[in-house]
Formats: sequence, structure tokens, C-alpha cells
Amino acid sequence: MKHLFKRLAASTKGASLVELAMMMPVIMLMIVGSLDMGSMFVRKMEIANAAKAGAQYALVRKPAQGDVTRITSAVNNSLGDTMTQSTSVNVELYCMCFAVKQLCTVDCADENISAFVNVTVREDYTTPFFNYDWFMSSFPITETTTVKLN
Repeated sequence: MKHLFKRLAASTKGASLVELAMMMPVIMLMIVGSLDMGSMFVRKMEIANAAKAGAQYALVRKPAQGDVTRITSAVNNSLGDTMTQSTSVNVELYCMCFAVKQLCTVDCADENISAFVNVTVREDYTTPFFNYDWFMSSFPITETTTVKLN
């Protein structure tokens, strides 16, 4: 009996399987985390492209009398079906008069007055594969694009 215990203690058969079983949860967590982070970066690029689409629309069709609803529609159309309830679009039209930010409806004596459109898209992103509530329930993604109209 003593000989049998010595032989079992010296045997290395199955050691690889035990090591794999111990490391598999760590490996799976790394794979799922990489997939979640990758999908978050893809969503960040989609939101950035939507903000750029709104800015490009503002360059082609300048807002008349401060109406930015068409720019907001261009951003929404760019996002399409991927919009979530947490997605918000903010379009700001402002002018720089003597290096002071103000509404474009205010009269300005500056000959070099410039009009700008600032498009901000924000979303609270929730990961599709794993729940990270112990860390954060959602990850805020914000993209801003500013263009000079004149």
C-alpha cells in the first residue's frame, strides 16, 4: 500500500489537465473582456461617424435662423436602428464675436464674426457579453465634432 501511494504521488499524469482547469476561467474572462471592449470601440466609432455626419450636413446646408433640427435628423439617420434610449444628440449653433461665444441672433460689430456648429452625441453603453455591474453598470461614450461654417 505504501508503494502505491509513492507511485501515485510521483506520477505527473493529468497535471496538464489540472493546470488547464485552473487557468480556463482566467482565459475565458480575458476573451470575453476583449470581445466586450472591441464591441465598445466599434460603437464609439459609429457614434463618432454620426457626429461627423451631422457636422458635414451643417457644412453643406447651413442652418437657417438657428434651426438645427435637420442636423439632428442627419445624426439620427446616420445612427439608424442602432440608436438606444440612452443616445442623446445635442447640436449647438453659436458665433464668435470679438472672441466671445454668443448666440448668432445677437448683433455683432466684429467684421470677422464666425459661425460654428458643435455636434455632440452621447450614449451610455452596456456591454453585450458580460455584466460589469461590480465595476460600472454602463460606460459613457461621448463624441463631439465642431465645424466653422464661414
